[in-house]
Amino acid sequence: MTGLEKIQEKILAQSKTVCDEIIASANEEAKSILIAARQKATELNAEIIRNAELAADRKNILAKSGAETLTRNRYLEVRNAIINDIISAAYEEIEHFSDEEYFDILRRLCIKNITPGEYVMHLNSVDLARVPENFEDSINAVIYEKAAVFIKKEAADIENGFILTADGVEINCTFRALFDENMDNLKDMLNGFLFN
Repeated sequence: MTGLEKIQEKILAQSKTVCDEIIASANEEAKSILIAARQKATELNAEIIRNAELAADRKNILAKSGAETLTRNRYLEVRNAIINDIISAAYEEIEHFSDEEYFDILRRLCIKNITPGEYVMHLNSVDLARVPENFEDSINAVIYEKAAVFIKKEAADIENGFILTADGVEINCTFRALFDENMDNLKDMLNGFLFN
């Protein structure tokens, strides 16, 4: 072997050693990169799972809250419907009063709403036809010291009850007006009675 060949062989051996060291170093660096990448992927995966769980929890809370609100609203709708049905039935019950009961209620309503003065009572055509003979006198016997009531012989365009007029003032004592005027109190009373 010549000197040149020995030099070449030595250079090749050194090159191989350097290449082997570079390859070994590259393999170690690749292993480190791969380990770091796996670690980062595991961390990202855990974060993604955590975020997904948090999002699912938020959606569950919103869904539960929405369902509770819907249930509560439906419950209130049903309660209001029941109360409205009872009030409507009570109003319709007026049609089933006997003449005696009906005119006793009218008499008490009239006496309650009278202040000093002369009043004209307006009734509908059905009530005018069935008004008891002594109805006007039974009212005036109670209020005679401060007022007087006279029943108008012409029918008023009202459903039931009566309207009192005196000196341009009108007192609406129709049952519809009385129900409407006291609607909130009626609803509160029924709500307390039925649902508390």
